[in-house]
Amino acid sequence: MELEASSSVWTRWFWLFALTHVIVWSIMPILTAANAPLDTIEMIYWGNQWQWGYYKHPPLPAWLAAGTSGWFSDPAWASYIVAQACILACLWAVWEIVRDRNKPWIALAAAALLEACAFYNYTTIELNNNMVRRGMTALTVLFLYWAITKGRLAYWAAAGVFVALGLLSKYDHGMLVLSLVAFAAIHPQVRGLWKTPGPYVLIGVSLLLFAPHAWWMVENDFITLKYIQDRTHTEPNAWNHLIMPAKFLGEQLGAIAGMLIGSIALLGFFWKWRTDLSSEDRLTRDYLLAVVLGPLSIAVLASLATGGMIRSMLGAPIWIFLPALLVMCFERRRQDPLTCGRLAVGCACLSIVFAAIVGSRNVYGTAMREKYLRVDYPGNQLADEVQLRWQSVASTGQPPTIAGSWWPAGNASVYADRPVDVYPECDPRFAPWIDETNIRDQGGVIVWEDPDDRPAQIEEWLSRFPNAIVQKPIEIRHVKAPAMDPVKIGIAIIPPSDMGRTNTTPEIANSANSTASETK
Repeated sequence: MELEASSSVWTRWFWLFALTHVIVWSIMPILTAANAPLDTIEMIYWGNQWQWGYYKHPPLPAWLAAGTSGWFSDPAWASYIVAQACILACLWAVWEIVRDRNKPWIALAAAALLEACAFYNYTTIELNNNMVRRGMTALTVLFLYWAITKGRLAYWAAAGVFVALGLLSKYDHGMLVLSLVAFAAIHPQVRGLWKTPGPYVLIGVSLLLFAPHAWWMVENDFITLKYIQDRTHTEPNAWNHLIMPAKFLGEQLGAIAGMLIGSIALLGFFWKWRTDLSSEDRLTRDYLLAVVLGPLSIAVLASLATGGMIRSMLGAPIWIFLPALLVMCFERRRQDPLTCGRLAVGCACLSIVFAAIVGSRNVYGTAMREKYLRVDYPGNQLADEVQLRWQSVASTGQPPTIAGSWWPAGNASVYADRPVDVYPECDPRFAPWIDETNIRDQGGVIVWEDPDDRPAQIEEWLSRFPNAIVQKPIEIRHVKAPAMDPVKIGIAIIPPSDMGRTNTTPEIANSANSTASETK
């Protein structure tokens, strides 16, 4: 078969490439991670409450995590697939935009270059706000591009949906929105679209979908914005106005270095700016410049002005369309199908190597480091033991609420037979839907880490629930590292108020299941 095959053949090659990514990066953690990652645990127990917002972030990722957690026997498995669906959206968006103005094999190569960036391979396992925002960014850019170039109201409406879903994923999606608004306001080929219904359909749809969360923010005293302020705060220092943006740019350069190196296969070692663009090509190029450089400029300028810290992961959505931008901006020294096909195969192999490395870390990391990896935490065993301890006092199935240190509490909830409310750090700011009066009436469990050293914070938690019965700590030994100290979790049972303490003992030893427990 000739290399310059029909577009449909290259489309099949693209989908083979993209679905291979999804399968490899979904199956790898399913086979090698015994426990859900840190952020996924938090997403699931948040999402089980189906709120319009949570104290850290908007709600969409938590809804996705909780809504899919019952698909398989392990609540984390579906989250791995959903996370990779977000990367699939990135690959597809790059493929579609580049293919619109180029040969399909060039579009395949541009999409494949994403695999050479850490933001699109080994950092994609956890389903969290950053991951979902990546997918929403890709779809926002793609559907707005179609709306601008094709003019259909359906595309404008779809772009509005993804603008809102992006903001419901993470607020920094607003940097992209501001960049696109500025582009539409100043670009001579786009300004005229403000005289058509399309932009107003986009604005109306996005405002309608985002309005419930905006109301939630007002009702909750803008708690999510306060969290962002705390996360970006740095000690007052004039040098921070230079150090923080410079650090961010250095981290971003390191992250995209693989994509830049891989681009040499298409652009050569000496890149030359393209001057042979048609008006349609220039529109696509300028659009991609706004998509990539707009949010980057906003982030850097904000850090320059405030001296605030920029987390490196903020850059992940910025670079989705970097390969597409490079293809549109610079002359392609090599653009034959064979070169593009080899580049795609090389990127696929690189991704598989990264997956093998991460999988090996999951399998052997705890034993080698003699310290628990989060993905090796015995969440399932902990949930079983918490249920047994609760039943020994209350004689019912699951405790109505698990309070205390958020990590063991979250695991005990997520891996329970049914969803259990979590009261992280016993702090009403983190779970405003929890009423401590209900815990005193209906009972619950308090868990905490490092039970051998009970700090004042734990004593304060216990003092708020006078009926709490402090039990012998839960101990779970690790099968991969039997010589390592077992995981120890402090636990106290709060019996329902109508039971009192008449049928309970002051302290209950570990059950036979717990003392012999081993993580899988």
